[in-house]
Amino acid sequence: MTQVGIGDFDAFFREAHNCDPYPWQRRLAAAAVAGDWPPVLDLPTGSGKTAVIDIAVFALACQAALKPTARTAARRVFFCVNRRVIVDAAYERGLRLAGRLLEAEASPTRWPTLHKVAAALRQLSTLRPESAPPLDVLELHGGLYRDNRWARSVTQPMVVCTTIDQFGSRLLFRGYGVSAHAAPIHASLAAYDSLVFLDEAHISEPFRQTLCAVRDYLDPQRWAEEAIGVSPFQLVAMTATPPKAAGQAAFRLDHTDRRTPRLAAVLGADKLVQLRGVSDLPKGLVREAKAMAEAGQLGKAAVGIIVNRVATARAVHRLLSEAFPDAPVELVIGPMRPVDRDTQQRRLMPLIGPDRPDESAQLSFVVATQCLEVGADYDFDVLLTECASLDALRQRFGRLNRRGRPIAALAVVFIEVKSLDPKKPDPVYGDALPKTWEWLAKWGESNLVNFGIDAFDAYLNGQGLPVECLAPAARREPAVLLPAHLDLLCQTSPRPALEPNVGQLLHGPQPGEPDVQVCWRADLDAFPPDDWSEVVSLLPPTATECMTVPMSVVRRWLTGAEETGKDDAADLLELGGETAGTDAKPEATDGSAVKRERRGLLWRGLADNRLLTAVGDLRPGDTLILPVAAGSWEVLGHLPADASPDVAEAASVTARNRPVVRLHPHLFDREWPALQELFARLAEPETVFGVEDWREALRALADDLQTGAEDKLPQHWPADALRTALHQLADPKLGLLRTPYPDGRGYVLTTRKRLAGRADWSLPLMDEGEDERSWIASAEPVTLAAHSRHVRDEIQRTVRALPLNIREEVFLAAAEAHDWGKADERFQALLQRADRTETWLLGASPLGLLAKSDGLPLTPLERRQAHERAGLPAGFRHEMLSVQMMETLLGSVGVPPAKPGNAGILPAKPGSACISPAELDLILYLIGTHHGRGRPLAPVVVDLEAPDVALTAELLGQSYTVAVSHAWREKAPPHRLDSGIGARFWRMQRRFGWWGAAYLETILRLADHQASADEEAGLVS
Repeated sequence: MTQVGIGDFDAFFREAHNCDPYPWQRRLAAAAVAGDWPPVLDLPTGSGKTAVIDIAVFALACQAALKPTARTAARRVFFCVNRRVIVDAAYERGLRLAGRLLEAEASPTRWPTLHKVAAALRQLSTLRPESAPPLDVLELHGGLYRDNRWARSVTQPMVVCTTIDQFGSRLLFRGYGVSAHAAPIHASLAAYDSLVFLDEAHISEPFRQTLCAVRDYLDPQRWAEEAIGVSPFQLVAMTATPPKAAGQAAFRLDHTDRRTPRLAAVLGADKLVQLRGVSDLPKGLVREAKAMAEAGQLGKAAVGIIVNRVATARAVHRLLSEAFPDAPVELVIGPMRPVDRDTQQRRLMPLIGPDRPDESAQLSFVVATQCLEVGADYDFDVLLTECASLDALRQRFGRLNRRGRPIAALAVVFIEVKSLDPKKPDPVYGDALPKTWEWLAKWGESNLVNFGIDAFDAYLNGQGLPVECLAPAARREPAVLLPAHLDLLCQTSPRPALEPNVGQLLHGPQPGEPDVQVCWRADLDAFPPDDWSEVVSLLPPTATECMTVPMSVVRRWLTGAEETGKDDAADLLELGGETAGTDAKPEATDGSAVKRERRGLLWRGLADNRLLTAVGDLRPGDTLILPVAAGSWEVLGHLPADASPDVAEAASVTARNRPVVRLHPHLFDREWPALQELFARLAEPETVFGVEDWREALRALADDLQTGAEDKLPQHWPADALRTALHQLADPKLGLLRTPYPDGRGYVLTTRKRLAGRADWSLPLMDEGEDERSWIASAEPVTLAAHSRHVRDEIQRTVRALPLNIREEVFLAAAEAHDWGKADERFQALLQRADRTETWLLGASPLGLLAKSDGLPLTPLERRQAHERAGLPAGFRHEMLSVQMMETLLGSVGVPPAKPGNAGILPAKPGSACISPAELDLILYLIGTHHGRGRPLAPVVVDLEAPDVALTAELLGQSYTVAVSHAWREKAPPHRLDSGIGARFWRMQRRFGWWGAAYLETILRLADHQASADEEAGLVS
């Protein structure tokens, strides 16, 4: 492979984006390739700063040929924004780059440089080409259990666009919406081999300082006994108002940039802004739009309106829609579902996207909140905005004539008169609001201020924005992260009763408000609340169908308190001054009961979900599933007029790459004879409906849709989409799975295998430990010996690609022994969907033992029944038995050895030293934590009938007979405080550091996950 070098950058950039890079992009690329990222990037809006993503990926490709110990470029690139949602040019740019790289693999003559870059990225990743593209690009939305969209591998190059809350909470072991058992994976991948871009760093000062503190705690010379060898994350702050400490280290534009015609047009474009006070903001904004239209100033203009509160945006949207019924009027706020936002983006791109024409073809309006201030590559002709802090206004005006087109851009800044002399600080911007207005009035000539980039810099005269005019977050002191805090945060299973407030570590003493995810399901309306858990488990929620809503908004709605008070919800993650929120609607107390008609299912995974009856049970990052009958999507957020409240199938196929259809009479309540006939057949007790009967019925339904049944479908099913899904379900190659609803009147249908030909690559689901589906289920049975071999091979590739200081044999031994505990005859009975009396289950040969079954108990009831049938106690953890078996094999302190005199494991590699006691300690730790338990304690499991367990297994090239007796299992269960699990956890924290120990766990866990995914895809034998 021809090595990628800095001389390839211009060609790389042209092939990826069809234009030449700016001079500053070339300079930054040279620094990045040399491993010298500046700590601060001081770049104006509109100067193409999202190109840092391209530069980071290019630098990584340039270093691909270096030895792992010599690389400085990070595999994972995080682009963090201080907003509730990502309306992100960075994400779109990353997707475009990833798509081009994927195409270039097959078109080396068309894109020769991208072909080289793609090959270099492949060289860095240990994943098979069939499993992953050269570069993954994804958004880190509000978390959903088992929705693994980024943590697939420690070696895969990727770009992740995220919010501060989502990234920061993960880094601190408390990922919002992430299960406790997956938290160490998320924390370690954020902490190591990562490059973190913090956009608008000046209004995220508490978070920036917390990141700096974490970076210090990742120093092994101070906070660990041993270094793991992998480099900790690097932070690059992106801001037009760099901290004073950055000094001359800040990277800025220079004279060569200003001589570039494209960039000179952006920097020199005038943006003359009028200042206007009004008594009623929504009416004043709409009145201004009507006056401009009547004066002929709008014509065919793209008009942007940005306000500070969601409630104001809704009011303006309603009034504007009435005033301009023939023009498209879009509402863009934080609480929207990704599936709706994607559809909206497709509508908006021709009007205001980066490839829009210089002159608009029609009059259009976009009403938005702060979610458009950052990362949205929109370009308006006219901007009407509510006054905000001065830094926020500069960001907003970056969306006005963003490309420096030859037009006369129009703009007005409004302020409500009462805000000029407020009785208390603004709930969003504190006292910065009147201070900013005062500053603008001082500089405004003839009531005009020029927000053009160069013109505005002339006002500042090199002094930076006045501190009193900045958003409160820019002046907020951080909470201090102490080692004692980390001792609490690193405990993830179980979590301690008392722990630090993560919100304060992210946003300072007045933490920003956390979010929860909300979605609606129509099939819940057909069942009593006691059945909702069973119903949702048939088709678990995905991030794409969920609306991100401030937690206080949801809590007030649940109790009915939203009907009083004033709505101050904004789309910033920060709120304002010392008395911020005092005008807000009254918060529901933790003990408040949820109104009966607003109850929903609190979803934290298949094994942890329940009816929400008290608002105190709602935690940051939680997912709340409501019946469609509960309504209120326009209270909690925004659904476009033509959108269905229930989009479960469309979201699921996007996330899981499997077709799915819920067939239930309640969902298809219109007259459709063919389907009603099918329901009638299924309802007959004597009917035996086999898989071929199902396929024939599904084909018949699909054919019926071609002959006029479209009007019989519910809102969430377009005829073409349903017809396609039915044909896919009927395809014998995909394998049909059908699970009945609790009432037996309908089924949820999906397939065993994933769909082929997905350009965006379906990522494997993460085993977050909340259920057994991923660690016992597969499309085909997999033996224990085969699975152990697959994990060993995967981890060997991974370890050799990393600059680790730990011997390869340690990871190989942990991989080979991690699932020994599945040899328990009751676990084997579970895998075989049988009971433990089956005589053939008693064999100890790994050739007869299974690691994965082709059975898939989907619902909680089915899983309980399977456990009871197998005689397996509730909470049984096979990995804890694996630890006991390894201890027994080696005769650890207090444990009787399997063979007298067995003093160590001899590596198969000639001349290698035996596994040392310290290495054995790490092996036992990796085995015990490979499903996220034992951090620091093993779960309590009452197991009075634990059988003798024995098997013959390969370990580092040698064969061993491993046995644990019933007597020993009864005498020394793993959950005992003296079992060694807890003490070993703390030894690992001190030895490798809080994140270092988690990273070593992650290597084994993700190798296990990837091996399972490859087994399911048929890529290994």
